Amino acid sequence: MTYQSHRRSRNIAEVTVSVGIPAYNEETTISKLLKDILKEAEEGFLLKEIVVNPSGSTDGTVAMVQAVMKTDSRIKIMLDVGREGKAAALSSILIDADGDVVVFIDGDVVLEKHAVSRLVRPFHLDDKIGVCSGNTMPKEGRDDFFQFASLFVRSLHHELCFYLAGRGKIPKVNGTFYAIRRNVLDAFPRSVVSDDEYASWLAQKKGFHIAYVPEALVYTRDPHTFGGFIRWQKRIIAGQMLMRRYFNYQVPTMRVRVVVPCLLKLISKHRRKMLDLLTLFSLGILSYSLAFISLLRNEIPYTY
Repeated sequence: MTYQSHRRSRNIAEVTVSVGIPAYNEETTISKLLKDILKEAEEGFLLKEIVVNPSGSTDGTVAMVQAVMKTDSRIKIMLDVGREGKAAALSSILIDADGDVVVFIDGDVVLEKHAVSRLVRPFHLDDKIGVCSGNTMPKEGRDDFFQFASLFVRSLHHELCFYLAGRGKIPKVNGTFYAIRRNVLDAFPRSVVSDDEYASWLAQKKGFHIAYVPEALVYTRDPHTFGGFIRWQKRIIAGQMLMRRYFNYQVPTMRVRVVVPCLLKLISKHRRKMLDLLTLFSLGILSYSLAFISLLRNEIPYTY
């Protein structure tokens, strides 16, 4: 199901929210993210806390967080934590979280206005919603192949979610920015790579619904080298394959009959960039192949 930002809550009771931020070496972005969360108008929710897990950062991330902590007591930082993977970082946050809803935000994103309140609003509308997924788009950057690739991948994710939700099917959850009811799960298994899809699978198993909120928008900067792009896509694909292996759950966007119409729509839109498209598809095939080989070798990309 999808929710648009103009829909008003039928239930005026506030939802208490904990924001959890896994932030590995994000000294250039974490201060702005924290300040943007703090200054967002709390429409329909009460911000109880922001919990930052620096995951063994080696740059100035901890110092940046501590500086903003002096301005607001709701900010907490988890010290003495190592880099054990995103699932472990999120689990540590969940243990500390007190809110009815936990909003997970990657440490390198920029929030659109009202992003958090828009993401949280569907929890007012339906008690059976267990997970809400936001929408992620690339930050503006150089007009090069990697900017195009990022826009194409992110736009395809949006199109797929909209396609699925519009047909009453389960949309994919976006791990960059999503929210979950605190009673859906207590922790992520350390073997999980796709925390977003694990949360979706478990919520569905417990009888909850999954919502896509396209206007709950954030911006991120994706890898801008061939090696970085391949590692990014390889990790996503490997995580989705592992969901099939361990939980017999097929991620909605892995279904050919779902992907093809949305893919053709985007190809038509960008048909003048055929060389970039061919390069992108080649990288996608290579990433898929490498992910498959990694799983055969039990080389699981837990860290992020």
